[in-house]
Amino acid sequence: MDAAVEVEGVFQHVAGRCALEGVSLTLDPGEWLLLVGPNGAGKTLLTRLILGLDSPSAGTVRVLGRDLGRLGAAAMRSWRGEVGAVLQGGSLLEGQSVLENLLLPLRATGATRAEMARAARLAVTQLQLDGLEGELPRSLSLGLRRRVELARALIHRPRLLVWDGLTEGLDPAGVRDTLDLLRQQHANRGLTLIATDNRPAELLASGARVAVLDRGCLLFDGPAGALEAAAAERLDLRHVLAGRP
Repeated sequence: MDAAVEVEGVFQHVAGRCALEGVSLTLDPGEWLLLVGPNGAGKTLLTRLILGLDSPSAGTVRVLGRDLGRLGAAAMRSWRGEVGAVLQGGSLLEGQSVLENLLLPLRATGATRAEMARAARLAVTQLQLDGLEGELPRSLSLGLRRRVELARALIHRPRLLVWDGLTEGLDPAGVRDTLDLLRQQHANRGLTLIATDNRPAELLASGARVAVLDRGCLLFDGPAGALEAAAAERLDLRHVLAGRP
């Protein structure tokens, strides 16, 4: 079975410094990877490479069987239809309603009105957004905004979902709700999932595979249950997990 994501020997230089240093990892279809590390570790840079938004300075990124460095414009547009993303900092259009935001990915594919209506109804039901279709994003709580972003990312039924900044701005209850929602969608859809966060202590019970990134280097990649034992032997991992420099 082909890998869903293959990152091989990736380096990324930003403003004259090496922001990612020889990062390699592979995800099987349907796998859930939790990418953790402090601010500035390189998590967002890595997700942007996986989403095809940037190109690496060196190395190869293959996603859903395609070498992103070899895709032309038309092939890239087709490939993007298989990928969903929730970006750090939020990406909802404030002047458009919840429903209009949800339909944006479908409009780009040329879906018919009937197809868009069916997909929107399903997304609203599955993500528990009933009654909010006409609301503007600014009127919603942060937790509901996250639901709308997730619904929009999933509305075209992608094979891969990338969520950068999973718990950004959420309180502990919001973190639990978001994780429960993500577990449900992951189980129901069987999609490959990559989520990043800088609060690993709250997420290690999620059941996901964990990769720890710090200063552009991959320090650990394996089951969450093995991370504690690895950290007991390595000072760099203990510092990352404790949130210390």
